[in-house]
Amino acid sequence: MSHARQALVVHPAAPDMTEAQRTALSECIDAALACSQACTTGADSCLEEPGVGHLTQVIRAQLNCAAICSASAQILSRFGSDFGPTPASVLRALDDVSALCEDVCRVYAGAYPHCRVTADSCTRVRAAATAMLALD
Repeated sequence: MSHARQALVVHPAAPDMTEAQRTALSECIDAALACSQACTTGADSCLEEPGVGHLTQVIRAQLNCAAICSASAQILSRFGSDFGPTPASVLRALDDVSALCEDVCRVYAGAYPHCRVTADSCTRVRAAATAMLALD
């Protein structure tokens, strides 16, 4: 059981959530944290490539994705009993930014394995965000 899942189980507002909501939320938080790490490392890996200039768009997309994933995980971790409309907007932003990063990284995935790792991580976080949005 992930730390996010454990925290959601013991949170005082946990009884206000269904099991499906708790599962989707913990998976989304875990995916966002993993994607943030993958994108940060991916951007750093790109910076180590010779002739890094052609990877500027990739690096920028990875850094933006890492930032939105980190912020999203933090916001989603503060759900409380008055979760309100904020999560849907956060999830849409998470999906939008990670989709862009995924698309940019897929172009280079064949040449740079770190871009494939980043793109795969973006795919996972997008699926998790979509699953959460489907619960509404």
